[in-house]
Amino acid sequence: MSDEQPLEDFLVPAPGVQCEAVEIFNLARRTARGSANDVEAARRLFEFVRDTVRYSVRVPFDSLEHYLALNTLARGRGYCVQKAALLCALARAVGIPARLGFADIENNLLPEGLYEITGGKILTYHSFVEWYVGGAWYKATPSLDKAISAEQGWRLVEFVGGQDLLLPATDLAGRPHISYLKYRGWRLGVPMEEMMTSWLEDAGPQRIDNWRAWAREAEAAS
Repeated sequence: MSDEQPLEDFLVPAPGVQCEAVEIFNLARRTARGSANDVEAARRLFEFVRDTVRYSVRVPFDSLEHYLALNTLARGRGYCVQKAALLCALARAVGIPARLGFADIENNLLPEGLYEITGGKILTYHSFVEWYVGGAWYKATPSLDKAISAEQGWRLVEFVGGQDLLLPATDLAGRPHISYLKYRGWRLGVPMEEMMTSWLEDAGPQRIDNWRAWAREAEAAS
């Protein structure tokens, strides 16, 4: 993985990055229409994904189809990797080179129920988008939507051109929130085998099964 890779490599479909779908192409074009430049287009796409898809981990997660942009949009809910894959697909559809970045983080304010499937505050393979905007690579994290941020008292990740958009270190009350522990690099697509292997090792098979059951309950109730 090298930043010297041609930008064209970050504009094509990849596993879990459904930028080739006509519906995604049309959605991306509609969302970015009228933008003065790629920075403005990136802002519109970022805010669309951040706030249109509600953040939730109570979703299917163990098959590549669960990360496809059209499925995430239809579901209306998703967690960091799914929302990053959607933003990546939309960006590529309008000609913004994009890829998936990964890191291990410590979340000191885990949402209700999440501890039972993670076993702790360390979350491996947290994902965000890395995109080439305004002539440079930047990170953009669309995970936490405006509604859940307001409900929980979290700081909203807002778009600022020329900056990395990372999850905040503290919440609105000043309590510790997110710490970035380890950058795992970027991938062209969703690395299903890597993620599942890591989660099974870290959380254990029982907690992964608990996650599946939790997701099924949410799907049945929706």
